[in-house]
Amino acid sequence: MRRRSEAGTVTLFMVLMVPVLLIGLGGLVFDGGRVLVAKREALNAAQQAARAGAQGVATEDLRAGATGPQRLDPGRARARALAHLDQLGHVGSVDVDGEVVRVTVTVRRTARLLPLGTTEVSATAEARNVRGVLGAET
Repeated sequence: MRRRSEAGTVTLFMVLMVPVLLIGLGGLVFDGGRVLVAKREALNAAQQAARAGAQGVATEDLRAGATGPQRLDPGRARARALAHLDQLGHVGSVDVDGEVVRVTVTVRRTARLLPLGTTEVSATAEARNVRGVLGAET
């Protein structure tokens, strides 16, 4: 036997909670998607800047007629990578270790639908300068 005062309470609960849950789920999907896009954006920028930095070879060796593998000029490689990041509108760090250029980019995204604040994602990529032909072909 049902008491009269409880009739319709489940309906009222559903009417109030379903929109809140749907908005919350939509916010997670939307803001979570923005974080994934930011991660991909950071990785793309890091990869591009690392490749640009890996092209910073020591041109003095080339002009002097040096043969063999090209070596990186650390200052030139770092400057090229930072210039590329600046052109893309990103800020990051560049490390040149021997023949490897390592770039780390950090991207910040603020949640739009949920009160989650700002999320910071970073990605690191590295590249090295590889010469296409290392010796005479026979």
